[in-house]
Amino acid sequence: MMACIHAYGIIQKVISDVEWYENEIETIKADLATALGSSPSTGNEVDDASIRSAVVVRHNERATEAWEKLEGKCETTEERLREGPTPENIKELIEAGHLGGDIAYYTTGDVDYFYFDESDAATMADLFDSAASGNGGALNSLDGQLALLNALVLKALDAQKNGEKLDQNEIDFLEELFSEMEEKGGYVEGENGGTSSQGFLDFLGLLNESEHIDDQTKNDINRNMANSMLFLSDESIGGGMEYLPQDVIDTVVGPMPGASFYPEALDWKDNYILLSEFLGSSGPSIIGGTEFSVELASSSARMLEHVGGKLEEYHFENMIDVASKNNDANYILITGVYPDGAPYEMHEANQSIAPEVFFEKMYSHEWGDEGESISRFTDWIATVREYGSPEEVEMAGKAAHRFISMLAGTEGEDNLFFGTGEKVEGNENVSVAELNSSLADGFADIYISFIDDFTLDHNQDGYQEIFNHKPGSLPFHAPGDDVLLIPADVREKFMQLLVANEEVSPRVLVATEAQEWRIIEETFKNPGVGAQASGTTAGDLREMMTNAIIQEHLDREEEITKARESAQEKWETAYGIFSSLITDRISGGPVTSVATEALVEVLNTKYTEFAEARIQESIPSSYLLEDKNGEATAAGDFILHDPQSETDHTTLQMANVFLEMGIIDTETLREERLLIMDAQGNERLPVTTQEWDGAAAKIGSLADILHAASVDGEPLKGDVMEYIASYEGSYAPNLYKSNLEEE
Repeated sequence: MMACIHAYGIIQKVISDVEWYENEIETIKADLATALGSSPSTGNEVDDASIRSAVVVRHNERATEAWEKLEGKCETTEERLREGPTPENIKELIEAGHLGGDIAYYTTGDVDYFYFDESDAATMADLFDSAASGNGGALNSLDGQLALLNALVLKALDAQKNGEKLDQNEIDFLEELFSEMEEKGGYVEGENGGTSSQGFLDFLGLLNESEHIDDQTKNDINRNMANSMLFLSDESIGGGMEYLPQDVIDTVVGPMPGASFYPEALDWKDNYILLSEFLGSSGPSIIGGTEFSVELASSSARMLEHVGGKLEEYHFENMIDVASKNNDANYILITGVYPDGAPYEMHEANQSIAPEVFFEKMYSHEWGDEGESISRFTDWIATVREYGSPEEVEMAGKAAHRFISMLAGTEGEDNLFFGTGEKVEGNENVSVAELNSSLADGFADIYISFIDDFTLDHNQDGYQEIFNHKPGSLPFHAPGDDVLLIPADVREKFMQLLVANEEVSPRVLVATEAQEWRIIEETFKNPGVGAQASGTTAGDLREMMTNAIIQEHLDREEEITKARESAQEKWETAYGIFSSLITDRISGGPVTSVATEALVEVLNTKYTEFAEARIQESIPSSYLLEDKNGEATAAGDFILHDPQSETDHTTLQMANVFLEMGIIDTETLREERLLIMDAQGNERLPVTTQEWDGAAAKIGSLADILHAASVDGEPLKGDVMEYIASYEGSYAPNLYKSNLEEE
């Protein structure tokens, strides 16, 4: 039957195409006659004949072009005939008027053949309305209507994923559907007489309160309608926020500031609750439009202080979950501009919500989910950095630069990101990273994903090409690469946020230790990387992180000695976790790079699965700050020791990397009794001297082995000594023991 319907439509298309051609030829003939009749005479028969000939040639060319177009149309028709009655081909014939209505849908019952039209939207809205009132026929039709709507949702999802647009008739259908529902929301008397529509949200309330529709069907209606609304709001597939019902738009942008704010806010709360629960039923992969998402997030931040009563925190979390799925919108919330650089014009009601204000309001609230929902506004940065297209990677880099500069670029009491005014476990004025642990995890993700850029020695600011680097100072980049360039003081301040959260700081410090190993590896693997420049780079990175830890504890009004001890404890915990990572890698067999795999693990594992498990199960006992009797151990770090400890630590780092690269061998280390036995029964070098007995003598033997090492007959002693000396020269924390006169 469908083949016959398709063939009929094809015949009608051929007839239409031939009629088009015949009309074109008649038009060309008429134009030719007019042109010849109006051609002036030159008085010379030869010239006149030449002019007439040129006119005829031009019109013949038009006729030839029309014929070629007809041939093209026929070839397309022939191809469609071979393809058969696919839903796309049938809809194309309906769109062109060669088939009427939804004959294919009613013939097959297959929703893929349904051609969405505005009249169908009115029918669907009527059926939903009648079903809510208990009409038996309408109730029996709900499943079919939901199947049609779901088919359009699936098509919109494909369009969104593939960068395509919905057909205009489908956008018109969705707009009309919500418009019809808006009109069915009931009416109220206006101030000056007359009536006005209550809106879509009131109609939604009538549906959800209906005693005639079962709960599962209500859930299906809400899910498909919510998905449809988000798709309709999406500019990228042909929609936009302007297509939505007015009461939804008013709720998305929030009440206007001014004298009428409070009475409007009361109505807004009720509608926000309805819209939150409605949009919360949408699918996890459905993305709303850019303007819709920006305004929804901005009004939520602006109105967050009004949480209470029926308006609960989870209503905001629902809205944040919806808004944060659009990365273009997230970029705007961070930067204030579109990804292409064009300025974004905020709705009049939300013009006060600049990027800094938005994140201050969102981050300074203590969330019941520890900030998991609001972290989604920036979580995409690390993900896109690792897996995005070149354009997306650039977008993530620019967002990261603006975000870090915003968080850490303001000094003093004006920076609310470092002082929220909230108290947590004795700290009277915690940072946003302490207030909401998921934020700290998100900040750590950004640091780890851009850690190669954090090691660069530069005086630039922006996400841009690095051009003033020192020779041999690019262990992970090539000249001309676009990189994240942030001034050292801002980087250090951002690091302070990372280590402020006690649960998350181990991830960051483990990543920093792993990065130092990677710098050593590149130094002795890549001829273009200089030992002196690399030693300076690694020492600078460690110095910034150590300064950040100590400054964080000083900001908590701890004494200097206590601040240094706190830094010591953090580093020791990190060393212990790093040791456990090495043990795991050795037990699992050969690896390409212990340091690289450590970075991958800390990037992909949040603190709850990472630090807590490691601290409780895998840290070697030599790194525990208390023994089983609760007594303090001798665990220490070169923050509290003399500069010799820097040399010892760097020597051990280098030895581990050399062993992994095959520059030195296990047998030599075993002969000098430099290996230790870990908890899994594997021999390995320690991470710090804390794991050795008689460390002073052993570090000397290890240094001798490194000085004697060579690659392809080329001795490495000079580079080994230069790297270590440069590291020592660059690592000098502001609160280093030897710098404190009072100590």
